[in-house]
Order: sequence, then structure tokens, then C-alpha cells
Amino acid sequence: MSTIDRDRRVVITGIGIVTTIGENIKEYLESLQVGRSGITRWKHMDERIESKIGGDMSDFDLEAHLGRVGGHYPTELAQYAFKLLRTTPRSGQLTAAAALQSYVDAGLSDVSVPSERLGHVLSGTNLNASYIYENALTLKDDPEFIDPLYGLYCLDTDVLSVISELLRLKGPSFTVGGACGSGNLALMAGLDLIRARRADAVLVSGGALPLDPVVLQGWAIMDAISWRSFNDDPTRASRPFALRREGFVPSEGAGAVVLETWESARARGAHIYCELLGAASASDASRLPKPATEGQVRAMRGALLDAAIEPAQVDYVNAHATSTPQGDRAEVTTIKTVLGERAYQIPVNSTKSMVGHTVMSAAVVELVATILQMENNFVHPTINLDEPDPELDLDFVPNQAREYRMNVAISNSFGFGGINSCIVVGKLR
Repeated sequence: MSTIDRDRRVVITGIGIVTTIGENIKEYLESLQVGRSGITRWKHMDERIESKIGGDMSDFDLEAHLGRVGGHYPTELAQYAFKLLRTTPRSGQLTAAAALQSYVDAGLSDVSVPSERLGHVLSGTNLNASYIYENALTLKDDPEFIDPLYGLYCLDTDVLSVISELLRLKGPSFTVGGACGSGNLALMAGLDLIRARRADAVLVSGGALPLDPVVLQGWAIMDAISWRSFNDDPTRASRPFALRREGFVPSEGAGAVVLETWESARARGAHIYCELLGAASASDASRLPKPATEGQVRAMRGALLDAAIEPAQVDYVNAHATSTPQGDRAEVTTIKTVLGERAYQIPVNSTKSMVGHTVMSAAVVELVATILQMENNFVHPTINLDEPDPELDLDFVPNQAREYRMNVAISNSFGFGGINSCIVVGKLR
């Protein structure tokens, strides 16, 4: 049966995270609460390029991570993860580490759920670009010394498939690409798989994009990223809604969530974080990275319609908020247009102020932040908001977390190529 059943409730039962401000949920939550930045100088980057700062995970150590984070994992699963992933390029290691957390957190390692009913959607494209770049350099010096498994590892599907192999996910499995909107598009695809009864549970993995000097230099030439003013003070560079914002701060990291039918989660006694109420996407029909409020408005309104939620019911917005001059301004206009007076009554913050922009995984990384705020009754700060832009006048939760209870939350993600996406989550009703 492939007809979408919008009455089939979809909940989130597992979450996982690997970022510069936390390699597990506890660390990530603590960093969000205190407003900790994960932005540093690049550790191993070509010094000739303009980009000097970002969220650098080039020193990620899989064995150390599993030893520190995987203490409560089933022993055989942790051992298999190391064996399977130790030669995997860094994108696969980072993404699989987050996926493994969410799988165990959902309790799927302890129960018998038919593997044929477990799907997997991976967000992102060009995930192994840095691996390809490194092998291209090797090829130039000596073709015999490129990675013997390059022909397999260079593909995005390797990231997808190595996780599916690790967790025995035999249901529908595919990648979804939409630049910075990829994560929300993957969540929408997972939601639709469950509504269409093609799967009973879907792991949505936000793919990590290890960064290479070519793409960083390209973004600098486009003036898309912060590269002029904060090279000696990197923790202050990501500054959404601030007067001196100058571009996004690229970052590495991954997130993952497990989507599941409410019936399945209830039957096995799983902890339910929240309900994925709705999702939508809209295109600007433009290849240029120029934000357009019309498409953003259609995405937000579409998600609310899909969720059967009125603007007055929205309690919180996790903004896309990349720290670009045009982007932040356009999104604030969009939020006001969609929510009306409600926009002035609720907090609107930016996880990117701390984590930076994790690109292909950003929407999933930010969904995990949204879930943790909903679960723990607080809103995290938008840090570096010491000089607010006087044209932007919503409650951006400047510099300090506060207690707050929310029942319905929106999370926006907008990508290059005019790809706009939005999801709506809520406490279980």
C-alpha cells in the first residue's frame, strides 16, 4: 500500500549526535545550556585558502569515541562497529557514530523488530568530497597509492550502506540531497515512508560533510562564509541576527533520529521524545544562493498545514539563521509573515551560533537540539548577540539560556539552489 495515511502518527524514539560541542547527547545538552562554541582555527587545512576557522572534527578518533560513548552499547555491536568502520572515510565514521547512538537510544538493539520494516534515509550529497580530494592529491604523486577501496568508498551510498549494514536496516534505503535543506528533506521522506506503510521505523541520518580546501575557498570567494573579521577570535564568528554578522561558519558533524509509528513505540514501551507532526518543502526555482521569502513562506505554511497546526499554537522556532546578512533578514521576515503577532511572543534561536553550519546534517543536528529543549524545558541562547541588528526585532534568546516550556516547535532549513524546508514537532498529545 503506497497511499499516504496522514492519520498514521509518527514519533521520535531515538536521537544521536556527534559535533564539536558534544559527541553524545549529555555533552551536547550541557553545551547548549551554557552556550558553548565549538568553532576553532582549522587544524589541518591548506594555509593558502581564505577560510581559517570552522567546526573542525578532523581529529575524530573512532576507537576513542566508542570507548568513551559506547559503554552502554551491546558489546558485540560496539566491536562490530569498530571493525566495520575503522577503514571507512571520516564522513561514514561520524555519521555512523551518530546513527548508532540513536539506534541504541531507541532501544532497537534490545528488541526484535523485523529488519525488513526498518528503513534508512541519509541526508546529503558529496559527503566524501574531502576523501576524493585527498585521493586526487595522491593520484597526482603516485597513482598506485590511492586507497584500494576508493571505487567503493567515494560514493555517498557507501555512507548509507555501511550504516544499514551495521544496524541491519533492510527496509527502504536511500539518500536525499538538498544542500543545507537536506536534513529536513530526509525527515520528510522518512515521515512519508511510515505514512505510506512502507516501513514501521526509519533511521534518518544527517550526513557529516568533512570539509576540504576547495569548497572552503569557493565559499570564501562567493563571500558566503565568515573569513575576514574573526580569524583570531573564532568562537565569536558565528553570530546570527547580530549587526556584524558576515557569513556562515562551516562546520563538521552529524546527527540522527529514529522515526517510528506511535503504535509500534507504544507496543514496545519505548521512550517517546516527541511527535513529528508535519513537514514541507518549496523551491524558489533559482540556482543562486539568494534567499527568497516567498519560497520560505510556502515551506513554513505547508509544514503547518501538514501538521494541522495553527500559527497561534507554535511555541518556538529553531531558525535556519546561518549568520549571513541577507539570509537572517529574509528569515525574520518569513517568520513574521507566517506567524503574525505570534512571532513576537515566542523565542526564535539559532543552534548554529554554537555549532556552526554543519551543512548536509544541519537540520538533523538542529532537530536534536529542538528535542532536547522541549524535553528539558529550556531554550538555548543565540550566542554572540552582543550587537543586535536593530532591523531584526524578535526574541532571539541573546547569550543566555532560559527556562521555557514548549508544546509545538518549528525548525527551518533553507539550502543553496532555493531549496526551502520546514518541519513541525510537538509533545505527544
